[in-house]
Parts: sequence; structure tokens; C-alpha cells
Amino acid sequence: MVSIKNPLVAVPLRYAIIGFFLYGILFLLLYFLGHNPLVIGRPWDFGFFLIPVMIFFAIKDFKTNFNQGELRFWQGMTCGFLTYATIALGTAVFIYLFLTFADPAVLEGYIEDRIQLLQNSKEQFIEQLGEPLYHEQIAKMYQTSPLVVALDDFWKKLAIGLFLTILIAAILRK
Repeated sequence: MVSIKNPLVAVPLRYAIIGFFLYGILFLLLYFLGHNPLVIGRPWDFGFFLIPVMIFFAIKDFKTNFNQGELRFWQGMTCGFLTYATIALGTAVFIYLFLTFADPAVLEGYIEDRIQLLQNSKEQFIEQLGEPLYHEQIAKMYQTSPLVVALDDFWKKLAIGLFLTILIAAILRK
């Protein structure tokens, strides 16, 4: 097994792996309870709840146990980045593999749910963006692939992770 000596790398990776496994357990729990984990978790996805928790604990652990109670902003940003980027990458790969090999029907349920949401807000959508764009969005939903869903999840987690890391690092610094 590879041993990482630098605590600025080892600590966030440990929390990222914990966050990734928690995400996987929750995803599979919802799946085995008969729910579509891509639908039931929206709009408040449990993966997005895990990110700030893991970032906070990673930065706090690094500051308290490896940096004599001090934290520079760049250290908090590095620790947070490694945490949220690893979680985002791990969950994206997990989602892709699950939708590709384990149960492609989950993707079909996700597509149906997204189309239903578009249809429920059809009037508002057309009023704001026009009817051609509405029909284009419906057509694009039918072309959604496991890679598209995984990348969407990845980019969203990166964006929220960056924002939250800035806040948490600023709060926890010296």
C-alpha cells in the first residue's frame, strides 16, 4: 500500500475516501430500497451535503493535529481542493460505472424525471427562453448518456466544493 507522508495530502485524501464511501453506501441504500438515487436525492443531493462536512473535517484535522493549531489560507484551500476534487472524481466514476454496467434502467428513470420536470414548467420555460429551445431541451434529454450524468455531477461538485472551501478555509485560518 502506498504511504503518503505529507499531511497536507494524506489528511484530505483520507476524508475524501470516507466521503466517497459514504456517498456510495447512501446511493446503494436508496437503490436497494427501490428508489432511483439520481432522482430521489435531487434537488438536495446527499453528495452535496457530504462535501462541506468532509472539507470542514479535513481542514480542521490538518490544522489541529498536523499544523500546531495554525492554518494559512493556502493550506486550507489545498486541503479543501484535494478533498472535494477526490470526492467529485470518485462519485463521477461510480455513477458512470453504475449506470453503464450495474443498472442502465436508473438512467432511464432519471431521463423520465427530467423530462417530467421540463413538461411541468413548460409555460414558464417557453415564456423565458422560447418554444424552440424547449423542444431542443426535450430532445437532448433523450440523448443523455451515463457519461453526461457523471460529468454533470462532477462539475457541480467541483463548483460547490470551491465555493465552500473558500468559506471554510477563511473561517478556520489562524
